[in-house]
Order: sequence, then structure tokens, then C-alpha cells
Amino acid sequence: MSVRAFLGLDVGTQSVKGRAIDENGNLLAEASTEYPLYIPQPGWTEQEPAEMWQATCETIRKVVDALQRRDPPAEIAAVCATGQMHTMILLDKNKQPLGRALLWNDGRAAKDAEEGANLLKSKLGERYLIDTICNDFLANWTGAHLFYVRNRAEEFAKGIRNFETERWAQAWEHAVTFVTPRDFIVLQLTGEVAMDMCGGSETSLMDIPNKRWALDAFKVLGIDKLQPPTLYEPGSVIGKVTRQAAEATGLKEGTLVIAGAGDCLAGALAGGVLKVGQVLFTLGTSGVVVAPIGEKPLVDEQLRTQVHYSTVPNVLINMACVNGAGIGLRMFRDVLGDVYKAAAQKFGVDPYDLLTERARQVPPGSHGILFSPYITGDRIVKAPQGRGAWYGLTAFLMEPESGGDACLIRAVLEGVCFAVRDGWEIIRQLLSGVSFEPIRMVGGGARSPFWCQLTADIFGHPVATTTAEDASYGMALLAGVGAGAFSIWEAAERIKIVRVFEPNKTISAFYDLFYHEVYHRHYDRSQRELDAAIERALNSREYAEAVEAWRKA
Repeated sequence: MSVRAFLGLDVGTQSVKGRAIDENGNLLAEASTEYPLYIPQPGWTEQEPAEMWQATCETIRKVVDALQRRDPPAEIAAVCATGQMHTMILLDKNKQPLGRALLWNDGRAAKDAEEGANLLKSKLGERYLIDTICNDFLANWTGAHLFYVRNRAEEFAKGIRNFETERWAQAWEHAVTFVTPRDFIVLQLTGEVAMDMCGGSETSLMDIPNKRWALDAFKVLGIDKLQPPTLYEPGSVIGKVTRQAAEATGLKEGTLVIAGAGDCLAGALAGGVLKVGQVLFTLGTSGVVVAPIGEKPLVDEQLRTQVHYSTVPNVLINMACVNGAGIGLRMFRDVLGDVYKAAAQKFGVDPYDLLTERARQVPPGSHGILFSPYITGDRIVKAPQGRGAWYGLTAFLMEPESGGDACLIRAVLEGVCFAVRDGWEIIRQLLSGVSFEPIRMVGGGARSPFWCQLTADIFGHPVATTTAEDASYGMALLAGVGAGAFSIWEAAERIKIVRVFEPNKTISAFYDLFYHEVYHRHYDRSQRELDAAIERALNSREYAEAVEAWRKA
């Protein structure tokens, strides 16, 4: 007799991951398949929906094969998908994709987003985005990309001819609806055009307090020709795997397909973060802080953070996202880190482990070097087309005792944590009076004890690693919930704390000073102001004490 298994899929920016678990939450099999990311020019990111589906089929087949080889074999009873949030895919009347997907970190719609936000506020009220959408009309979100496509079609109709107007005019002519990547996979599996409630709240087109599409916004933006997808509660059944999908994936025809959630919310479930007072920090390509806020929206008046529905029906979260987190360290590895890649290959280790070990060799503050991590734009500082930088470089870097490249590496790690702290501070203010548990840290960065400790020191708050896997594991849990194997609360209770990193009080005191004196609002400060702020920080009592604590550590 076969074991009952539940499959979670994560349609990510660079690959599709799959994890299958049993009714006790034990991992049975996992697989991953990469697929291409296209960057036609700086600030633009695209993918082919067909390649998403192909990678998904390969991943599922790998998992199914692994389950069949087990003793006893396991059979997937339900599937649930997560994936990159906000990414826009247009569909025609035959449910076929129209052109490439525009991704969550694509900033081409910056001007259109500003125009759209002004339209919504002028036509529907100055507080419409705050009180109804509960989010800004962000350049890299679904709504702005739909508005972008509509505007390019309008330009084409006025005689403006270029690659963008031509391809999007043709797509817009035939467009009838839209989905995100995980919805596209659900469509391929079931034939149903559907979106989970979390997905709706990711678009800037949902009336969040009333849990429905903001059709007045569609009309004002001129995109009301589109029929938005039907919304489903996470954990509910959308449909069943069709015969065609079964042949493509190896899944059994009739397998349940369960409504999921965005990758950050799937990660929250995988980390056991469902209640007010719990916090998740996902450190991957981006850096995201997720905090449940209850059933009523808590909205930052400056719309620097986002409000979404969670995997728990009716429960909302507030989320702060730094687009460029782990990708900053990857940039160093790929552009400046040839020696680390070569050493990693020679000794059979992960190059990231070598990079973080090198960062450990210079003191807190990286000898005054600041890394601004906005290499793919940013939401918190409202810079959709922002750029990153190392700042504070001096000739001292050429001296052996400076640590040289170690300063650049440590500055990347520090800069990411400082940027995410901006979001953490906003969320703490929104949840004033709440006592927070240790922040649960997941993602690739959580595998580095050094980065975990750095996070605790910069946040000034305990950080915990857990038994949690990634977002695909969270969706495997939600697949089990949808199939009736266990409740969502029972799923969350399976996640255990592995290690708690307490802030080093001395080092944390310096980082707190550096954050307030140097990093916070640095994006809008002049070079002269930053120079003076860095000089004050490096000559402070807190810095001298932090260096001494670092030497002893």
C-alpha cells in the first residue's frame, strides 16, 4: 500500500522547486529544475510562461519518480503551488499566454505606476490607495504592468512604433485576463483560471478590506476589458489534475490542486509564522520581513510596506521587501569573486561559505564602507529604478591590514541587513505594544551562522533558525491542509526552533548608532553628509568597543 504524499511547488525566479511530504510533515522527495531569465536591458526582467511549465513538468516528474522508488512507494494526493509574487502573465480567450511574463523585479513601468497612482487618487480619493488597496501602486506589481501594457497599446494606436508598442499592442488586443506564475501552473494542471486571495492582494487591484477585486480601479486605469480571475482562499480546492496534465507530469489524473499563496507567505507557513507577535525574515534573492497583523489592515501611511492576505483565511500580514538582498552577494561572487569560485571548486565547498568567512575577518562597520543594496530597485525607499553602490571607499583598502575585499563583502551583508531593518522598524511601529518572539530566519542566508548573528546584531533582536524548509515545503503543508490530512495550525506546530542568535550588546550598540547616523535615509543624502556621518561613527566610543568585542569573538 502506497504512502499518501503532498506536493508543494515553488515557481521561482530562476527555478521550479518541488517538495513532497507525508502526513507527518516528513520530507519524502525533492527536486529542482532551472529555467531561463531574460534581461533585455537594465531594469527589465522577463520569462517565458511555456518554459515555466516545462520546468514544472520536469520537477514534478523527478519527484514522482523518486516517490515511486521508495519502499513503500508514495503517491501524491494533492498539489499546491507558490511562486514569485506580482509577476504578470496575460492570457487570451483560449487561456494561452500572450508574450513573456513581466517579473516582480521589472521596473520598466515606473512612470506608468506614478501616472496610475495619481489617476486613482484623483478619481477615487486621495486615500484610496491607503484605505482600499492598502498598498502603493508599485511599478513592479501586476497592476502597474497591466497599465504599462495598456499604455503601450494606446501609443501604438497613435502611431508610435517600436518593439515595446508593437508587441504589447498585439497582446493587449487579444487579452481577456491575467495570472501570476503559480496561477499559470494551476491553469495548466486543471484548466481553471484562478488566483488565491493572497495573489489578489499582490496586484494593487484588490479592495483588501472587502476581499474583492477593486473594479472601480480597473475602470479608472482603462484595463476593465480584463476579467480578473476567480479568487480562492488558500488551502481550498481549485480543481483536479486533467488527463493532459497527468500525461505531462506523471501525476495521477484527478489529483487535487489546492489554492496556495505567494512565496513570502508560503515561507511564513513553512517557518511556522501565523500569529501576531511572530515574524519571519526570508533572506534569499530578496530580503523580506513578514509579520501577521490580524484581520484588519494596518497600513503604513507612506505605503513603504505592503499588506497581503496570508495562508490563514481572513488573516492579513504586513510585509517589507528589499528587492536586492542575497543577489548582492551573488553579484560579488559573479563579478569580483573568481578567486573564491576557483577555491570553492578546488576544495569542494560552497563559494558563499568562503565569502562569509572572509567577511568575518574585518570589524563591524567594514572600515566605514557602506553598501547600498538597491541594485534591482527598491520598494521601501520608493526607488523602482534605483541603483546600488559601495560608498566610503578609501585608499586604506590597498593596505594589507584593511582586509581589502573582505570590507566589500562584509559591507554587502551589513547593507542588506540595514535595508531590511528599515522595513522591520516600520512594522514594529505599526504593531506598537506587541511583544515579538525571536525573528525566524529562513532562506539561503539562514544557512550562514555569521549572517544570522549579523542580523541579530543589526536588528537588535534575537534571531532563530528553524526546522523549516523553503516555500515549496510550506505549500506541501498547505496541500496537506487542503486534502484534510491536518489543520494549518497543526502544520505550523511541526516547525521547531533549532538555534537562537542573541544580539551581542556591544556590537549591536555600534550598529544601532551606524544605522541611525549613517545608513537610515542614506539614499536621499549628499556625499558630504555621508562622509561626515561615517567619520562620526568611526570615531565614536561605540565603535571602539565594538571592535574590541569583535576581536574577542
